[in-house]
Amino acid sequence: MTMLGDDVWVGGPVKLDVLGILLEQWSCLSASAEFCVGPDWATLYSIQSGQPGKGHASRLLIEAKRHYELTGKQFGSSIALNERMRAILRRLDIKEYRG
Repeated sequence: MTMLGDDVWVGGPVKLDVLGILLEQWSCLSASAEFCVGPDWATLYSIQSGQPGKGHASRLLIEAKRHYELTGKQFGSSIALNERMRAILRRLDIKEYRG
């Protein structure tokens, strides 16, 4: 567990097996996310927030990006499904893989 600020914790990673894909799950306040992780990379697979617009997903991504980059992994995201998510990725300087 990592403390981000007053009563704000990022938990994880918790390893999940989803259809044979090993994912690491993170959570922060009302947001949760899953990341696919390889030997030298980590990719955002899915993210959701129970309170959109409160910054919970952004705080989670900031901490996850820092964690994975400090462990020597290239950090990125699968393709954003909407413009709001694409704007968050750009603002946080997270590479979006567009196939």
